[in-house]
Amino acid sequence: MRVIKTSIIAIAMATASLSAFAADFNLTYASPYTEAHPYGAADAEWIARIEEESEGRVKITPFWGGTLISSREGVDELGAGVADIGYIAPIYARSGYDMNRLSPGMFYGYTDPEKVLNVYMELWDKFPVFAEELDGVHVVGYNVGTPMHLLLRNAPVNTLDDLKGLRIRSAVDFIIPLQTFGAEGVAMPMTETYPALEKGVVDGVIAPYEALKSLSFAEVVKYYSELPHSRGAYPSRAVNQAVWDGLPDDIKKIFDDNSEWLSLRTLELAQKAEDAGKAYGEEKGVQFNAVSDDVMAEYAATFSPALEGVAKELDAMGKPGSEVLGEIRAAYQN
Repeated sequence: MRVIKTSIIAIAMATASLSAFAADFNLTYASPYTEAHPYGAADAEWIARIEEESEGRVKITPFWGGTLISSREGVDELGAGVADIGYIAPIYARSGYDMNRLSPGMFYGYTDPEKVLNVYMELWDKFPVFAEELDGVHVVGYNVGTPMHLLLRNAPVNTLDDLKGLRIRSAVDFIIPLQTFGAEGVAMPMTETYPALEKGVVDGVIAPYEALKSLSFAEVVKYYSELPHSRGAYPSRAVNQAVWDGLPDDIKKIFDDNSEWLSLRTLELAQKAEDAGKAYGEEKGVQFNAVSDDVMAEYAATFSPALEGVAKELDAMGKPGSEVLGEIRAAYQN
């Protein structure tokens, strides 16, 4: 029996080796996420799709969970060759990639992430600066965040007056709008937010539905007020430029033709996680409330001055900040 098992293992290993050898292009893929995460799940489907459409000429070996690449430095790491393909997030970079890093905030007020994604991809095609900033990689996929809202301990927010006096864990982009209505935005790592909510150090957090489950916030908040905090889009998957340059045109076309599919599939799986988070919150007794369109519009308007300033800063760098902002705001009205 042991001899038979050993033979089976040897045959399997030989078959795998022959399969790898048969591929014309053996590539590696690196992601900071696990395969169980919605982004990783989309990647796994995309990898299988690329391999199938290339009829086995491309073989992609994934490395999950940040074993090769990080969220903050992903563009630089991929450009340096830590992997052939990778997940990138220039929005998290400390500096550089100015158009890619700063333009997502210009989507304030948007509530439909698919519309955000469509507008962003049109901007990417229209303004070469987005690709030029990412020298060293070729983009093959995009991400868009689902809107975040207010998760609160003690009472819901129905009007902007209800924000007064609250301490809210917030991303930096949202601190000024919160201050406008008398709330204090508190910057802290999301990993520290659960105990801060539990102890009453903060009264709430700006987060998406999925955080009710993934971060267990449903255990420490009672209310979920649907005041949208929009999240823009950004390039999220790319191929090392030297690797890309070495691929034949027909293989490049397969990657490029699947760019929109990967972007939309990522959003679809992220939305499923949102739905699961909301369902979990309902099970835990979290109360959900919508706010009026007038309240949403008044709140969104407070983002305008800061983003106009950002656009002018980009203009001063010789980049089309104001032009891009104008197109994003015009699309918002349509």
